[in-house]
Amino acid sequence: MERHFDSGEIAAFATGQLPRERGRALVAHLLRGCRSCQAGSSALWRSREAVPDDAYDAAFDQVLPTEGGEPVEVLLDRAWELRHEDPAEMRRVARQAVLRAEVQDPPGGTDLQCQAWAAYGNACRIAGDFDEAQEALDRAAGLHARGTGDPLLQARLYEFQASLESARRHYDRALTALDAAYAIYVQQGERHMAGRALISKGLHAGYAGRSREAFRFTQNGLAMVDETRDPGLVLSAIHNQLWFLLESGRAREARTLLRVHRDRLATGETQRLDLLWLDARIKAALRNEEGALADLEAVEQGFLATDRRAKAASVKLDQAALHLALGDGARGLALIRAAEETLKEVGTSSDVLMALDFLRRTLAQREVSAQYVLRLANVVRRDQREA
Repeated sequence: MERHFDSGEIAAFATGQLPRERGRALVAHLLRGCRSCQAGSSALWRSREAVPDDAYDAAFDQVLPTEGGEPVEVLLDRAWELRHEDPAEMRRVARQAVLRAEVQDPPGGTDLQCQAWAAYGNACRIAGDFDEAQEALDRAAGLHARGTGDPLLQARLYEFQASLESARRHYDRALTALDAAYAIYVQQGERHMAGRALISKGLHAGYAGRSREAFRFTQNGLAMVDETRDPGLVLSAIHNQLWFLLESGRAREARTLLRVHRDRLATGETQRLDLLWLDARIKAALRNEEGALADLEAVEQGFLATDRRAKAASVKLDQAALHLALGDGARGLALIRAAEETLKEVGTSSDVLMALDFLRRTLAQREVSAQYVLRLANVVRRDQREA
């Protein structure tokens, strides 16, 4: 029989003083439905004036009493809406949904618990906690097996697993998971969702640098989705297509597609800068180096003005490639050094930093092709987008 946690351990957890592994065990114990410990923990937290900033994952601000509170479905919708603007809050709300679902009585409880755990796993992935994300998705898969077997819920689990595999740079696994989701959606007659899975497949293929495949997947997905259901998905997919065309050497096609869709894609200042960046890269590919440099400098200043230093550093690499193409190796090296320093400060993947270090040292010793720098710039941009 599983033992209860005493009040001293619960109090230590509330102040962030309980060791992490013991804290995990306490959360798991509460989620398994121990009414006694839930009551003790919720009473403790109601008596506190504030949650300390360093408490373990701020967990107990949502170890709630089992009565009252928002429905699980409302919490899940709110968590999803937070995915871009506040990943930490998304994770907190998703965890709250898990706690609420775990104490909700059947029927249908198992499927709802599966949804909540899946949403929490996805939130952990977005927050960068991949191990916790996998644990949550595994728990969701187990609950799905014990539930109604809803195929659409299974497809959603595949999509979340694909995103996690891609975040870990296991791109082939991500594409396999999306194939499984796509097959389910087709079988269930969910044409729009099947198209969305293909667009996701294009995105992850793009992360892997397989731009031609990525464009094809995205094109096929766009032919299936209903734009009225998700106009943002369509705009994002078209934007992705522009980069896929450019990275696969089809600059003229990219220029044509940009002319067709520029007005609908430029929905704000951020999007306008991204499109100007694209336009500059297209000009560079079509040998209008001077025009490309002018646009890239404007884009860099725009990113700096909006405190998007990582993107500004990525633009510096594009400028470096152009200066190398124009024969100005010294200017190219200076820009690469500046980009490397910025990316170190703001934080980027170790793989990217190692590649930049190698590039800088190699360029200091001998000539490096502009195309090599441009390929690295693409890697940096994809890395930022995936993050």
